[in-house]
Amino acid sequence: MTKKISIAIDAMGGDNSPFKTIEGVNLFIKKNSFKEDFIINLFGDEIKINKELSKYKIPTRFFKITHTKSIVSDEDTPLTAVKNSKNTSMWNCIKAQNDGNADISLSAGNTGVLLVISRMILKMMQEVSKPALAGLWPNVKNVNVVLDLGANIECNDENLVDFAELGSALYKSLFPNDKAIVSLLNIGSEEI
Repeated sequence: MTKKISIAIDAMGGDNSPFKTIEGVNLFIKKNSFKEDFIINLFGDEIKINKELSKYKIPTRFFKITHTKSIVSDEDTPLTAVKNSKNTSMWNCIKAQNDGNADISLSAGNTGVLLVISRMILKMMQEVSKPALAGLWPNVKNVNVVLDLGANIECNDENLVDFAELGSALYKSLFPNDKAIVSLLNIGSEEI
């Protein structure tokens, strides 16, 4: 039997959570339940999570819940959240990956806080100078992988090369039969 993929999810992160998060979990399970090669670790308020899970009648073999006392709000700044986030669903979700209890961690919560906490807990590859957010943007033929997404306003040439390499690697892992083409999209500058 092969090892199950362990997915850690911050169930309390993002708008309308845990409702929207559990709705997404339900869609994922419906699409992939025949494989049964994964386990979903949900982090957050156990009572609220169970209430949402019961609506979809998701079998318990697909998930595990880790109760956390608090959440990171959208109003939190990265600095204040880092000081007060050790008991949050986001922190514990990311920490599960660092501790080897999850293969991947996901959160739809506060992006700035997520980036800072991830960098603190997961660290960075030594060869990479700055972290970058990645997004998938549909195009006429397929999908583009777009990196940084405005997370870093000031980037030097080394950062841009890192982003190009990271984006190419991500694209090749998602679309192994396609050739990655790198382009630069600049936010430009204003008079002010």
